Amino acid sequence: MSLAFSERGGETNTQAALRLVHSTVFTSGHGDRQGAPNVVVIATDGRSNVRADRTVTEAMTARQRGAELFVVGVGNDVNTNEINDIASTPSGEHMAMMRSRPESFAAAATILDQLCV
Repeated sequence: MSLAFSERGGETNTQAALRLVHSTVFTSGHGDRQGAPNVVVIATDGRSNVRADRTVTEAMTARQRGAELFVVGVGNDVNTNEINDIASTPSGEHMAMMRSRPESFAAAATILDQLCV
């Protein structure tokens, strides 16, 4: 599977991805096991533009159902309010910023440090 990336922008449907996670992916029918952590890493500019009013609600539902949400803010114009609202708490341990290639390594290290404790 490959994901297309467009420099010119497009639709950002974060709420649908979060809903898919908690309603389909992390279910016993798809291999979810009780006691196994459910970890989600979301890369976004924090500018949801498809049903944006549902993004935070879907993140809250995913967290309430046991998902731990890590968010990587990507780009130079990140909406930090949205990514902060999506991330699990404490947000400082569940958020990283990636504006350039060197920062991508720092962001990956931040997330790996939290996942490998």
